[in-house]
Amino acid sequence: MKRAMAFLITMILGMTLISAIACPKGEHPYGGTGSHHKGGHCA
Repeated sequence: MKRAMAFLITMILGMTLISAIACPKGEHPYGGTGSHHKGGHCA
C-alpha cells in the first residue's frame, strides 16, 4: 500500500511540474485556452 501511495504522489508531482513549464525568458504565451494558455505558443 505504501508503494502505491508513493507512486501516486510521484505522478501528481510530475504532472504538476510538467504543466508548469513556461516560455523561455523574454517570451510570453499567446493563444490557447484557459489561464495556462493550453495549446498556445510562445513568442
